[in-house]
Amino acid sequence: MIETATLKTIVMVLFGLTILWLVKILIKQEFETLARALVAAVLLGGAFLFLQTTKLDRISLKMIHHQVFPSKDIPLVYTVDENSRFGAGYTRYVFEEPGPKVNVTMDANGKNFQIKDIEPVNRVLETLGLPHISSGAREQVSITGKLSDVNTYRWEDYPRGLLILELSLCQNKAGLERYHCIAGITIRSGS
Repeated sequence: MIETATLKTIVMVLFGLTILWLVKILIKQEFETLARALVAAVLLGGAFLFLQTTKLDRISLKMIHHQVFPSKDIPLVYTVDENSRFGAGYTRYVFEEPGPKVNVTMDANGKNFQIKDIEPVNRVLETLGLPHISSGAREQVSITGKLSDVNTYRWEDYPRGLLILELSLCQNKAGLERYHCIAGITIRSGS
């Protein structure tokens, strides 16, 4: 990952050098390299415009790919359950299968998963009108050792309280693809 401002400066300098290259070509009338210079100028100009309009503070190739070629998301079909007991409340979003896809990676121990790529989770949270998460999480079973915590991820520092994400295996029947998906999201608030 690189800071967007740094990348913007680098692209701007390269774009300036490309413009100087074009001027040199036109002055010396070396038209055999004109097409290359024009392609470079268009690509760098497009990259600079993209960086000017992006709202991301840090950027990676994967983030650029997601913004330029957004993935086709499966429409979210879910139910909401809200309840409150003894001053503490919770809101639970339960997704029908196939749920939204989530990228998980295997821990170094080879037994548990973790969420490192938070973009898919943040897209779902944004669709639900909820605040984003700022970091990934480890599968709870790797922390507690309880089998009931398999496919469960927690964020204690979530702005609205405790965020619990439950994953499942889903199958996209159209593409015959199996993947990890969100089965439910629970937000616990209060004491």
